[in-house]
Amino acid sequence: MSHSFAQRLRESSGWLGSWCTFASFASTEVMAQLGFDFLILDLQHCELTQADFPAVLGAFRQERPAAVVRAPANEYHIINWLFDQGVAAVLVPMVNSAEDARRAVEAAKFPPLGRRSFGPYRASHYSFRAREYMAEADQQATLIVQIESAQGAREAGKILAVPGVDAVFMGPNDLAFSLLKPGESLARPSGSGAAGAGQWTSFARTPEVLELCDQVRQEAMAAGIPFGMTAGSLEEARHWFAKGANFMTVGCDFLFLSAGAREMLPGT
Repeated sequence: MSHSFAQRLRESSGWLGSWCTFASFASTEVMAQLGFDFLILDLQHCELTQADFPAVLGAFRQERPAAVVRAPANEYHIINWLFDQGVAAVLVPMVNSAEDARRAVEAAKFPPLGRRSFGPYRASHYSFRAREYMAEADQQATLIVQIESAQGAREAGKILAVPGVDAVFMGPNDLAFSLLKPGESLARPSGSGAAGAGQWTSFARTPEVLELCDQVRQEAMAAGIPFGMTAGSLEEARHWFAKGANFMTVGCDFLFLSAGAREMLPGT
């Protein structure tokens, strides 16, 4: 079998990805040809649903870009099911404690490490390669936990110590919200950033947020676990790569669509 997504992240740095939000094979196929190392299909916030799988995965024909899916929740059935479809990695949102991490591992890994149910379906080539698949299933199923709160960042050491956690990904936007006190708010700036991404992320780049993100990065590096994060621009992604980050995302399909239209239709 080929190297898992986690293995590839550990063996090299500078993996740049983006987000797919449309429930569209064609849109995903276009994104898959833009040169990214991985793409995250977002089931948490966007229109993609379980009904769109495994068909949309047909847009991924090579090892790169790797297909990563953000689950809608830290829920046993959906994490288990996504790995059965043969996705390279599942990103589990709102993992802000060691207990959250253990719940994710239970869904992602087979016994004795976890409680994943046998039925790999597409992942085993519809049973034609079940023996080969099961021999390396836990290694191939990359589990990425997303830390999105100050509590989670401060407990990162405990989260990363949970056996079965393969990588960690920071969510600075929700992390910033978790730091608000009663009566406070975050105003989003109007900056465009890279392909429009900055307007969705730069409001969360306060010194306290960045300090917590860097703290998690340091703990991940010490534990030998790949670290990733969203970036509002290529410059920011390069900054984190220089600090040792393994994988970063920038932009998404609808922001690229919007940016392309604005470039062709100035003044809109």
